[in-house]
Amino acid sequence: MCVWCERYADGYQRWYFNPANYARRLYKVRKEEEEASGAEANPQAAGGMALLTRDFLEALDRNDHDAIAKMKRQVEEISQTVHFGQVVTLEDILKVVDTIYPIAIMTCACRRSMLGLPNEENFTCMGMGPGMYKWERWPETYRGGIQFLTPDEAKDIVIQMNKRGLVQTLFTFGTPYLAGICNCDYPDCSAIRTTVDYGIHFLWKGHQVARVDNELCNGCTSCIHRCQFKALSFSPTQNKAYIDLFQCFGCGLCATECPQEAITMVERASFPALANVW
Repeated sequence: MCVWCERYADGYQRWYFNPANYARRLYKVRKEEEEASGAEANPQAAGGMALLTRDFLEALDRNDHDAIAKMKRQVEEISQTVHFGQVVTLEDILKVVDTIYPIAIMTCACRRSMLGLPNEENFTCMGMGPGMYKWERWPETYRGGIQFLTPDEAKDIVIQMNKRGLVQTLFTFGTPYLAGICNCDYPDCSAIRTTVDYGIHFLWKGHQVARVDNELCNGCTSCIHRCQFKALSFSPTQNKAYIDLFQCFGCGLCATECPQEAITMVERASFPALANVW
C-alpha cells in the first residue's frame, strides 16, 4: 500500500477513490487547515520544475552531491505538502470521473511553457472538484477559460487522450485534496521530466505495473513508443517486448495499445520487491 492510501484512503481501495479527498471547502479555508496543507486550493501554488532554481542546475554542473541532495529533499517536501501527482490507469481515471463533480477541461501550463502552444490547441488538462467554481480567481492558470463537462463528456475525452498516448495523472493542490487530471507526455510534462530526468520524487508510481505474456507477444513493437518512463524496450534475441518493472509507473499505455492483449496490469503489491517502490 502506498503512503497516501495509508493516510487518506479511509477504507477505500485507493486514496483517490475516497470522495472526501475531492471535498475541499469552496470559499472558506480554516486557518488550521491552511497551516496543515501549506496552501489554499490554489492551482498557481504548483511544484515540479518550477521549484528547481538556477542553484540546482549550477549544483548539477559542478557535481555538488550534497547541494543536489539537499535541494531534492526540499522540493519533495514542498511537493508532498502542496502539489504532487500519482500516475493512474485509464480504468481508475474513469472511476474517478464518476466520483467527482464538477469537472472541466482547461489549457495545459506545461505545454504552454515547453511548446508555446496557443490556447485553442492546448485544452488537454482537467480541473475537478468545487474549486473549479472559482477558477476566475487565477486567470494566469486558466488561460483560455474552461469548459465544464458532463461525466460522459469527460470520459470520452480521457479515452481519446489515452489513445493519443498521453499519461494520466491525478494531482493534489493542497494535499490530500485532488483537483487536477493531467493528460501529458515526455518531454512536455514538467512532472514527468522532474521525476525521470532529475530523480526527484514529484510524480509517484501507480498501484499497478505492466507485465508481458511472452506466449502472446508476437514482437510487433506497437507498444514500444507508448512508454514515457523508459521502462519498455524490445529484446531482439527473444523478439518480445520487455518491461523493467522497477522503472514502470503503471500508466497502462502499453496495455491499451497491444493488439495481442499480451500486456496486462498487475497489482504492484503482488511483487514483494516492488511493494515499496513508489
